[in-house]
Amino acid sequence: MLLKKIRLRTLLILHSVGGVILAAFLLLGSLLIFQKANIEDSLLESNIAYARKLAETIDGFMGTAQRELAWSASQIKGLTDLNRLRSETDRLRLHPGFFNSVFVVNREGVIEATSPESLSFVGVKLHSDASRQAIATQKSFITAPFTSAAGNYVVFLSQPLFTADGRYLGFIGGTIYLKKQSMLSDIMSQHFNSRNASVSVVSNDGLIIFSQDPARVGTKMRLNPSLKKQLSSTDSGRFSTKSEGQAFTIGYASLHKTDWNIFIAGASETVRHILVSTAKNALWFLLAIIVLTVAVVTLLAGRIAAPLEKLAGMVQRDGIDASLASVEAWYYEADRLKQAVEEHRQVVADRMSTLSDEAMTDPLTGLCNRRGFTLLAERCANDAGQCVIAIDIDHFKKINDSYGHDAGDSVLVRLAGLLQQACRNGDVVSRFGGEEFILLLPQTHLEDAARMAERIRALVINTTFRHAGAITVSAGVAALADCGGKRDRMLRRADEALYEAKGAGRNTVIIAGTESFRRYDPTA
Repeated sequence: MLLKKIRLRTLLILHSVGGVILAAFLLLGSLLIFQKANIEDSLLESNIAYARKLAETIDGFMGTAQRELAWSASQIKGLTDLNRLRSETDRLRLHPGFFNSVFVVNREGVIEATSPESLSFVGVKLHSDASRQAIATQKSFITAPFTSAAGNYVVFLSQPLFTADGRYLGFIGGTIYLKKQSMLSDIMSQHFNSRNASVSVVSNDGLIIFSQDPARVGTKMRLNPSLKKQLSSTDSGRFSTKSEGQAFTIGYASLHKTDWNIFIAGASETVRHILVSTAKNALWFLLAIIVLTVAVVTLLAGRIAAPLEKLAGMVQRDGIDASLASVEAWYYEADRLKQAVEEHRQVVADRMSTLSDEAMTDPLTGLCNRRGFTLLAERCANDAGQCVIAIDIDHFKKINDSYGHDAGDSVLVRLAGLLQQACRNGDVVSRFGGEEFILLLPQTHLEDAARMAERIRALVINTTFRHAGAITVSAGVAALADCGGKRDRMLRRADEALYEAKGAGRNTVIIAGTESFRRYDPTA
């Protein structure tokens, strides 16, 4: 019996120590031989993912900027009221913050109003290609980068102006600086995450529109014909290039609003650095494991390892929710580990529950946030008869300015309660941010959704809000059936209807049809 125990311990020691040593050298050898390509692929995929995210963000920025211009253009029906023009250009420049400067130009190319006024361009006639193109096409567009009359390197967005009877007046446009600080440059500077990665925005013909090195902005990058074709025909991808004797691996993604591409480049030195650093760290870690294994296995052998292995096996096979009663923790450390696993199980369960609720809930109102709305909306994906209501508090900024943000928060919380009170079981009530609320109504006809929106509007009018007193809301209603079965388009149409309600004087409900909008008439 004693002989057998000694042999088992010896075999266990030899097996454990020999296995660890063999695995260590095999792991290091595999790391040096095979991992370089994996690390390069991982870095490239990471770069491509960042490029896609940044491309989506910039596309969203450009789209929002164009919508802001379009809204401003809809408010200008004549060029004689200079105070109105100055007010609108100042609002467009300062309130959204998309543009560094804003111009109103008549159809003769003469500037009628600018923001900021310090540019002193009022009365100046423009001769740039951008202004001629805007007047000639009478359509909205985004220019290629150029040097403005003020000497700034900019990209220009424009929107045509028409009178109420459809006569062309000129255009309103905004410039975004590319070499100086702007909201666009801030967005592009913040969306990269790798220590040795560099971010550039390059057009299909190689013009550098943005770079972390401002000196490169406006210069040309050499792109071979095959790469130009690849950029113009794909949404994202990768390629390799050399610059100043150094190899770079570049992931890219293309924008849809312009012919720009996001380049995120990492030097090949980064791959070697990661490989060497990983090998060094692994070597020291494996050496420590070998020493520890020799000491532990030699002194304590398999009896001490048995309860630990059983714990590990139960967790691996059944998860930390498995019953631990069968584990015989006969010594102190094993017993403490068993208790720690049980306590950790409870902590993880509580934390996961809390994190799930927090991730899907707006902390102020207790309603669903965007993520919660998206998750609940996915459960209604097969419902072709759903509608959505977009609700926005009128003049909410005045409430915050007049009574303070605490009063504004109180209004948001009270309105959230009214919305929950007005909705049915199964309706999704969410706060998308700020003072905007979105209601998803499953299995609801458009007219029924409009009636609900009208009831909510009337309920709000007849409710007295603490601090703020009486308030009003505007609402936009859209149906999935009118949007080709696409939920994103339904949300966008509801939002457009909401803007129509704002433009129609607020405190009203606008219904978005397939192609047009109409005011809801409760007496009809």
